[in-house]
Parts: sequence; structure tokens; C-alpha cells
Amino acid sequence: MTSVTRSKLLWDFSKKVLNSDVPGDFVECGVWKGGSAGIMGMALEKFDADHHRKLHLFDSFEGLPEPSELDGEGAAIYSGGVSSGKLESVHQCEAGIDEVKNFLFNHLSLAEERLIFHQGWFQDTLPLLKEHPSKIALLRLDGDWYESTKVCLDYLYDRVPKGGVIILDDYFCWEGCKKAADEFRAARGIVDQIVRVDHEAVYWIKS
Repeated sequence: MTSVTRSKLLWDFSKKVLNSDVPGDFVECGVWKGGSAGIMGMALEKFDADHHRKLHLFDSFEGLPEPSELDGEGAAIYSGGVSSGKLESVHQCEAGIDEVKNFLFNHLSLAEERLIFHQGWFQDTLPLLKEHPSKIALLRLDGDWYESTKVCLDYLYDRVPKGGVIILDDYFCWEGCKKAADEFRAARGIVDQIVRVDHEAVYWIKS
């Protein structure tokens, strides 16, 4: 679903943070079929000389949950008319964990020991995180909805060090994603420039 522009940007930033020695693992929240995870994983294989960094993948592997009213009418229509925010699949963007693992391990031949899967809704898995990953050099958020974006920023942003990159795949696609990010930045006093990638995605670099 991502554009060529976004895919190239993800590769370039993966390479950049590694070559610049920005500390931390790679994290993706919202994996779908593993395309972007594959880019991040291949960059780790190629440019992480010490082979000590991990790629953490967070996803329900059941599809998107219900949006809430904060996500707007478009999200409700996309989700079949529901907008109660329940952690139940609306059967959009579905891909099972076995399908993703087959693509990453068998098709791309990524090293299994480098990938860590966190299966479940973000609201359930993120609060269980302890010390790892203690630092996140590259954080890619692709959860679409307000609550999904908010919980990822709440639990993961403080683990991004100076020079780390935050990519929001759906900032200009779903109004809830933009609202959650804007509110979070305002509450934290974050002034790092949001850079538009294409018609949907943005990023900023933590200062």
C-alpha cells in the first residue's frame, strides 16, 4: 500500500540512522503483509555491521480495529459503518502472522533472531513492554486511527533518542492519525519540523 517514494525514504532513513550511529532498534507499529518491515530488515542486514540491533514488529495480525468517532466519517465508512473504538477487527488490512513470517523469513531470507513479533492490539501489547527496546532509532507508525497512533506515541516516543526518526504513514490519509499526532506534539511542546513525504505520509527527526 505504500508508495515508491515512501519505500525509498524508509530505506534511506534506515541507512542514515545506522551510518550515523543513532542508538536503538527499529520499530514498526502496523505491519500488514510485511513490505515496509522487509525494507527495514534488509537495511539492518546490510548496514548494521555489529548485527546487534533488532526489528520489533507490532500488529494484531487480524486487521484494523474499529475506529472511534475521533477518526471521522471516512474511517467509519471504510470500516463498514462502525466507529465505537472496539478492539475488534473490521476485516481491513488483514494479514496473518504466518503469512508475514513466510514473506520475511522465506522470501527475503531475513535472520529470524533479529525480528521480534509483538502480536495483539497496541493497547494490549505496548503497556507490557519493559526495558526492550530501550532505544528506538527508527519508529514507523502505520496504525491509521487516532487511538492506535496515540498509544504508540505515548509508549514509544520517549525511547527515541536525538537524531531518531519518526514516520507517520497515515498523517494526511486519516484525520484521526493527524489529530493524535498534532495533539501529542502540542502537549509535549515538540517543534521539530513535520516534513511531508507524499500525499499521505510525513516524518520528523527528533532534536
